[in-house]
Amino acid sequence: MFYYVVRAACWFIFKIFWKINVVGIENVPKEGGLILASNHVSYLDPIVLGIAMKRKICFITKKEAFNNIFGSIILTHLNAFPVDRGKIDIRSLKKSLDILQEKKVLGIFPEGTRSLNGELQELKLGIIKIAMKTEVPILPVGIIGTHKIYPHGNVFPTLFKYSITVCCGPLQYFDKEKIGDKIYQKEALNILSQKMKELTNCHT
Repeated sequence: MFYYVVRAACWFIFKIFWKINVVGIENVPKEGGLILASNHVSYLDPIVLGIAMKRKICFITKKEAFNNIFGSIILTHLNAFPVDRGKIDIRSLKKSLDILQEKKVLGIFPEGTRSLNGELQELKLGIIKIAMKTEVPILPVGIIGTHKIYPHGNVFPTLFKYSITVCCGPLQYFDKEKIGDKIYQKEALNILSQKMKELTNCHT
């Protein structure tokens, strides 16, 4: 309930200050385990995805965001969970697998951090491994506009001036039988990266 109350409040606020266009929403399955893979250019991105998607998203979030007690409580109630980006985080991996096995939506920014110039950075291989292990599809997503509204270094976002577009691409499936094939994994990651780059240039 808390998640949807916050989502509704954010939707109302964003509707006042910015227009949000969602393209390809028909590509989002209404049920079943799903990995949502999006580019990351602004602190606004998780909020925008939460507004754009009707399904509840469980976001993997850097552990530093949980250092503040108040923030930690809020993030936990919004189904976010921490990951230590400095090492192989077994606890976070297990949590990710559990979410997908429960047929929920796992939200990942596979670049691992925000892009400071708005361009898609190199993706981390972990997202492919998770998808192959759980046999769930990856939904590539491109967010356009948040980098201009709230870029790195700005204290406050720019109001009224820009619009936001969320582009959802076709589902990407990868072969579980090749989970030990490193060459296949890298090729799969390149495919996902290319799809995401295309989506960051889509138009309404």
